[in-house]
Amino acid sequence: MSTNRDSSKPNADTLSAMAPNAISPLVAIPNRRVPAWLMSVLLHTIMFVCILLALRTVQRGASEVENRTGGIVLVDTQSETTEYLSEGDVEETTNQAASDSSPPPLAASTELPPDLPGMDASQSPITGVGDQLAEMLPGADSLIEGEPLNLKIGGKVTTEVFGIKGTGSRFVYVFDRSKSMEGYNAKPLLAARQELMQSLNSLGTSQQFQIIFYNDNVKIFQHGGLSTMCDANEDNKLAAKEFVRSVGGDAGTDHIKALKRAFQLGPDIIFLLTDAEGGFTRAELQEVSRRNRSGAIINAIEFGERRGGDRSLERLARDSGGQYVFKNIRSLRLEGDK
Repeated sequence: MSTNRDSSKPNADTLSAMAPNAISPLVAIPNRRVPAWLMSVLLHTIMFVCILLALRTVQRGASEVENRTGGIVLVDTQSETTEYLSEGDVEETTNQAASDSSPPPLAASTELPPDLPGMDASQSPITGVGDQLAEMLPGADSLIEGEPLNLKIGGKVTTEVFGIKGTGSRFVYVFDRSKSMEGYNAKPLLAARQELMQSLNSLGTSQQFQIIFYNDNVKIFQHGGLSTMCDANEDNKLAAKEFVRSVGGDAGTDHIKALKRAFQLGPDIIFLLTDAEGGFTRAELQEVSRRNRSGAIINAIEFGERRGGDRSLERLARDSGGQYVFKNIRSLRLEGDK
């Protein structure tokens, strides 16, 4: 029975004989060497591949940062987080700080500064030289002849000539002395003298005046060798009356020349008296308006036997804001010189 039961299993002797042959393949390590030429090929291949990879990396990086330049990097370590600032960021930050601290830009040249208290803006520019400049400046003749310019007169007064009243502080009397003014036994010229001197009597020392008689030329009152505006004190008024008495009639009439001279004095009131020979053309009226830069009010007195169709003298007065009156020569009443 024992032989049948154990016949399928190997015995101990059989196992001991088989053990060396069964275990040796698992424990034994074959001793095989790699040929030298194969190792050399592998090493060179690996090195070649590394070099290619390195070259590709360098070329790609160079193209991406082709125009980059070196700079300074600042690190802000005071805050909780570390912040890196490049040179460009620093420059931008500096420019922004400078812009914030800089004052606001100045106003453009076309923007004018606001008017200062007590200063009046000029309404019209002054251009021209020589005689044109003298005509444009009120009282410019006083500068030419050396007398100090005095435009600030104390107060205004109302005076009149042949019923026309004018209120101001600087008066200029422009009276016609042409040959026709000595007609009718010199009645027109005598009446003009009378009215002028009465008007002078009403002026005070805080006013100024000047007298212009004209025909083809201009004859102006001289005081102290000057032909400027003069104070209406008693001495000047007495000298002016002597001047008025000395004037006679002669020659023709040039209204424009006389008015241009009057405008140079910078008056605020002009009394213009004439027998209006020929009147004013439209061009002459325009010239008078253009030259009246001081804005003088022109009050016009016209002598004649009857009112004609010409209305140029009336228009001259109206355009300046003044008054006009017509006086019939035959109805003039003389009271004698005063």
